[in-house]
Amino acid sequence: MDPSTATVVGADSQGGLILRTTDGGITWTRQLAGTSPLLGVSFVDADTGTAVGAEGTILHTTDGGATWALQSSGTTVPLSGVTFVDANTGWAVGEGGTILHTTTGGE
Repeated sequence: MDPSTATVVGADSQGGLILRTTDGGITWTRQLAGTSPLLGVSFVDADTGTAVGAEGTILHTTDGGATWALQSSGTTVPLSGVTFVDANTGWAVGEGGTILHTTTGGE
């Protein structure tokens, strides 16, 4: 990923919020989440990313966040962090010591 591109997540009055910049933070584009509040995000390259949040929410994108697909986490506890080492292998962590692991990109 280049130093001008970044994605941040959070919440607003409508729920989950995703903001993305491609110009080093001069401007930010809002991306549709349609979920509960989001608490963590990780991208392995400019296109492939995962966001996690309240109620066990996991979202995945393969187009730089233009679209996000909901993935099943198997839990309803808040997930607060996520990291991937490549497009397939990653971990999400959350409340109560919850640790989720995938080797299939979350499928």
